Amino acid sequence: MKFTAKGRQYEVDKFGVHQVDHKPFVYDKDYAGIYDSPEYVGGSEILQAMRYGFICSAHGRPINSIMEVGYGNGAFIKFVKRMNPSLIINAYDVTGVHIDGIFIQDRIVNADVITFWDVIEHIPDLSFIKDLPHETICISLTYCHFMKEGKEWFENDYPHIKPDEHLHHFNELSLSFLMDSLGWTSTAIANHEDGIRKTKHGLWNILSMSFKRK
Repeated sequence: MKFTAKGRQYEVDKFGVHQVDHKPFVYDKDYAGIYDSPEYVGGSEILQAMRYGFICSAHGRPINSIMEVGYGNGAFIKFVKRMNPSLIINAYDVTGVHIDGIFIQDRIVNADVITFWDVIEHIPDLSFIKDLPHETICISLTYCHFMKEGKEWFENDYPHIKPDEHLHHFNELSLSFLMDSLGWTSTAIANHEDGIRKTKHGLWNILSMSFKRK
């Protein structure tokens, strides 16, 4: 199924809703700085604690190393470093923004757990996930209710339709189908981030899921 929203072209399949006419989007230090605004900082500590608890539960045993992809302003890795100084923490972001005290990589490296907090919806080609060497993948992203609420809701009431920035929109089924096609099976589904990241539409806002290799 193909349709137009906000003057842009989208396609729907079992793997979600995808913008098909996307143009390059600039991710730089100014973009990363969005997460330093009062809107984000207010509940940041609680949010990072929720995420850390989620990955510990999802991994199912003590974590020795973490790879965070798309670290933004570094809030999560800074929190984890304070909570567990012995953890090996690596981070990668297309912005390459320096974070004091954190080892920034120029690529994804191996670790027990790899995290994608608000990341994979920005990446045009997600096929790289198939070859990730990590034991556990943890993902958070905006929850899209297109399949239930329809095109009008998507265009007019969905707060996360951001052409060229958000290229993919998922619910738990479409994300599970995508990850299954890439060799990963779902092990947990949650919406705990909604306690901090609220919206006016009253539906699930943020979907968190974890995956293990099939």
